[in-house]
Amino acid sequence: MTMTHKRSMRTLKTAACAIILFVFASCCAASLVKGSGRSSITDASGKRVRVLLDAKRIVSLAPNITEILFALGLGERVVGVSSFSNYPPAANALPNVGGFSSPNLEAIVSLSPDIVIATMDGNPKREVEKLRALGIQVFCIFPNDISGLIKSIDLLGQVLSCGDAARELSDNIQSYIALLKRKAETLVKAGRSPKVLVALDYKPIISASGQTFLGQLVAIAGGTNIIGDSPLRYPKVSLEAIAAAAPDVILLTGHGSQKTLLKELRESKRWRSIPAVKNGRVHLLDPDLTTRPGPRTPGGLREIFSKLFPEEVE
Repeated sequence: MTMTHKRSMRTLKTAACAIILFVFASCCAASLVKGSGRSSITDASGKRVRVLLDAKRIVSLAPNITEILFALGLGERVVGVSSFSNYPPAANALPNVGGFSSPNLEAIVSLSPDIVIATMDGNPKREVEKLRALGIQVFCIFPNDISGLIKSIDLLGQVLSCGDAARELSDNIQSYIALLKRKAETLVKAGRSPKVLVALDYKPIISASGQTFLGQLVAIAGGTNIIGDSPLRYPKVSLEAIAAAAPDVILLTGHGSQKTLLKELRESKRWRSIPAVKNGRVHLLDPDLTTRPGPRTPGGLREIFSKLFPEEVE
């Protein structure tokens, strides 16, 4: 690795650490509420929601929403979270209000929330409408890609009266992504863009196209997604199609049957002709970093970059 590359990667590492420190500091500090009363704000679903600007009791319906709320310094106001809301550690102690796709309405109502933050990328619309029918304010965000993540953070800054913290978090995330993207573009221009298969599930193998959040991260990190141009977000991919595409790297998200797939990739003769398998470039990613659009997305992007270009990372 050249001295220039080393300095570049040290800059990336320092930037990533700075974002983590910012998130940690925000999680430990309560955000100041500017103003009070109610205001009507349009959420990501296009619904005009009349929200309480100084909401003291917030329920999160997705792990990435929980992470965003804590990163904005609102942890002390979060009174309930969805299953798998495991970061920051303080979120583990909060009441569980059910799964991502199956929220427990009774549990939510029992917490008397001022507002419930939901995501259009997974929370069932019918459950959101049931909560609204019960008189509970629900505000929807849609962090399905990088742009959606930034818009979601900014919206929450408006809704929860923490605009300054939201702008700082958004700026930090965008700055790091731009920094790593420039590094990756230099490598791609030099003809170094490994072909990548992203595998989300097994039997059948489900992959992530360029239309997904994870697919977008792979592209930013300098990889060429072998099914990047698929019209489907999560298409099924046959072993024959994978063999024909000959991916240089296979990324597994660590969900569900991923470990079973990893075992087969390493042991089955059917896969041995694929470059990624032959060269030992099959990697399990941290799903919390790489599939949750949130404050730790820069860390997930850096992890993907390190699997695609290990020689560029110290």
